Amino acid sequence: MTSSEANDVSSSRLQSLAAGLSMLAGIVHFLVSGQYLSVWWGYGFFFICAGISQIAYAPAIFVQPLMYPAAGPGDSGHRAMMRRFYLAGAVGNAAIIGLYIITRTVGIPAVGPAAHVVDSVTLLSLATTAAEVVLVAILLQLARRSVPGD
Repeated sequence: MTSSEANDVSSSRLQSLAAGLSMLAGIVHFLVSGQYLSVWWGYGFFFICAGISQIAYAPAIFVQPLMYPAAGPGDSGHRAMMRRFYLAGAVGNAAIIGLYIITRTVGIPAVGPAAHVVDSVTLLSLATTAAEVVLVAILLQLARRSVPGD
């Protein structure tokens, strides 16, 4: 097996893990959306949108390369598109992680009826956030591998 083939297998495994973690986080966000909807529609809407985004991102990890097939071994356009795709997922999930940290330390930002209330840390929320941290790390690794010229 050449180093290029080994890199492809490794990337494929990382893509599968990223898809699974994204799906897991999205499902959890859907499961808790009702709890947040009961407090205020805006909180529930956030969790529904996060869930939709994360669930939709999971299969897109596998579909995206098919939408922009490489023209050849050194196709930098394809690699640049894949890099942007992975970075967008990393940024989106990092934003969710950042909001989690804010809502568990200083409180919910100044919107809705629970503004400035510090939300509780649960085992489920902690596990989901840990999955998102690993997801961000994997997406950044995949983005790094997609840098044109590597």
